Amino acid sequence: MRKFLNEIKRANPYMSKKTKLIYIILIIFAIFMIIKKLISNNEILVIIPILIISIILHEIAHGYIAYLNGDDTAKREGRLTLNPIKHIDTFGLLLPLFLILTGSSFVIGWAKPVPVNYYKLNNQKSGIFYVSIAGIVTNLLLAVTGALFLRFFPAEILSNKYTYLAVVYLIKLNITLAIFNLLPIPPLDGSKIVTAFGSNNLKMGLYRIEKYGFLIIMLLLWTGILDIVMNPLYQLFYSIINLIIGA
Repeated sequence: MRKFLNEIKRANPYMSKKTKLIYIILIIFAIFMIIKKLISNNEILVIIPILIISIILHEIAHGYIAYLNGDDTAKREGRLTLNPIKHIDTFGLLLPLFLILTGSSFVIGWAKPVPVNYYKLNNQKSGIFYVSIAGIVTNLLLAVTGALFLRFFPAEILSNKYTYLAVVYLIKLNITLAIFNLLPIPPLDGSKIVTAFGSNNLKMGLYRIEKYGFLIIMLLLWTGILDIVMNPLYQLFYSIINLIIGA
């Protein structure tokens, strides 16, 4: 436990001591709540690893595509790894844990953004686009993988409720992450996709509101606007998944 907390501190070096203390208290509280939840529902042991793996692969995809396009920053900083400690963003981990523990139907989370030096990309405009969309494509591929599991895995394996839960959650979570990141609100990937080919005025406008991005997202979620915007895409992607499953 102490080693884990020390790794959290090192993974977030720019936080003040007071902020780190608050996060450590929240982590301890989250662990306590997880243990309490496990007593009544041990399905969370399946859900949390799927969440963490999906978020980490999303970030690795950004770094790997940047590397293929000429920027080795993520590789040099050791971010092209499946080691979760290298990717942990404390709040990005605590928020989805809180949402899962409270039974929320909408779960979002994130890892530390993989460092990308856009000026080192071979072609800046197309490079920014490819890097930005890489995480979204990865999440959609994970969702499709889950659908293929449902269609082709032996029924005996899928009859295990934990295996079935893992596959279903792999699909649902990754569709949510993909659609959520498509939103053109900084710092989400959608904003970078838009600015890759947008005007300088558009880039500056999105840059100015970036510090309010999380508040904007929370406001949209609280007012229900986020559901209205995302539902058509949900329906589209779930229709595709159902075609793959053969439902």
